[in-house]
Amino acid sequence: MDNQQVDCGCDTIPQSLLSIDEALEILINSAKITNSAQLIELDNTLNRMLAVDIHANISVPSFDNSAMDGYVINLKENQINTPSGLAFEITDRIPAGSTGNALAPGCAARIFTGAPIPKGANTVLMQEECELVENKSKIEVYRAILLGENIRPMGNDIQSGDIILPKGKQLQPQDIALAASVGIDKLKVFHKIKVGVFFTGDELVKPGNTLQQGQIFNSNRYSLVALLSKLGCEVVNLDNIKDTFNATCDALEVLKSDCNLIITTGGVSVGEEDYIKPAVKKLGQLNLWRIKIKPGNPLTFGSVGRCAFIGLPGNPVSAMVTFLLFARPFIKKMQGASHYLNTAFKTQANFDWYKPKPRREFVRVRLDYTTFPTKANLYPKQGSDVLSSMVWADGLIEIPEKTTFKRGEVLNFYPLNEMLS
Repeated sequence: MDNQQVDCGCDTIPQSLLSIDEALEILINSAKITNSAQLIELDNTLNRMLAVDIHANISVPSFDNSAMDGYVINLKENQINTPSGLAFEITDRIPAGSTGNALAPGCAARIFTGAPIPKGANTVLMQEECELVENKSKIEVYRAILLGENIRPMGNDIQSGDIILPKGKQLQPQDIALAASVGIDKLKVFHKIKVGVFFTGDELVKPGNTLQQGQIFNSNRYSLVALLSKLGCEVVNLDNIKDTFNATCDALEVLKSDCNLIITTGGVSVGEEDYIKPAVKKLGQLNLWRIKIKPGNPLTFGSVGRCAFIGLPGNPVSAMVTFLLFARPFIKKMQGASHYLNTAFKTQANFDWYKPKPRREFVRVRLDYTTFPTKANLYPKQGSDVLSSMVWADGLIEIPEKTTFKRGEVLNFYPLNEMLS
């Protein structure tokens, strides 16, 4: 466990409404990158974050080789680019994994994809272009032949010493394959970030139980754990705790010694009576941010001991959207990712927006690929309680403050599949 002192900027942040950009900048600047790493087998590195640059210690390919099944030829100078038919005696057979004999001028060898180019050879013809003659002892070719055809030169893919994978890259299947192609069997990756979660509120009921009047099922518990797991975090889940000040303090005490970050949902609205805010203030420091955003607005950030703390809003859509916009970049930076900010793409809105809003909105949309260019359709219900909109949508469109527009306006689109990785 590698906890570091967290500076939440609580003494410098004004209590007036912050812009999204201001809040995100403060949060990102406070994220401390883990410096703890481990060397693990390739099979276990998927989605892990590289802790060092990876250099190739060989060239790939490490020898000139054939790009296809066919015939490798030592083409004489007077045979280069000759339009008339040419004949070559077959003197060798070179399967992949073996080394052929030197090839005399004007001779050919049967060769297979990936096999080394023998000494003296200078071009390869695909087998479909060659006709076997004289009891298959020769080939005839009826087109002009150039030097270097169908030969993969040594180092064509990778040169020895190249950085093939940079520090901070989140490893995907193709990255793992590339490491294996240069003979690397283990990679040094950052340790997983440990994130502690717990949930309070007498109105919350675990799914599978019976709801009483005034109670709701706790969906935030499942969305938060799933979001953290999707980001490759190690989740320490205390689940629902008693809705008391002492129980809240006890939960924070348990998590602060073993986690890099604690996240909760709900109980962060201005003036709301709850135990999370006073408990965090007692054990550490806390700042309540009111942000010009919808869905969302209240967000808490601080620390408990050496452990960072983020408090998300309680409405299910608000919790998910603010997690993706704020907690995700914070966590990605802590993990050591070189690219931790969300990426937006320009997309046309397939709806009008007549009423300017004082807060920047992130509305749930689905792309329509039957049109060109692709356009984004708006979900009809945009309330922060409408969790079904997150299932229907494949992304969020960002609508700036005090803005109106007509159908066809080009706006920032944040794809959910990228924000969830």
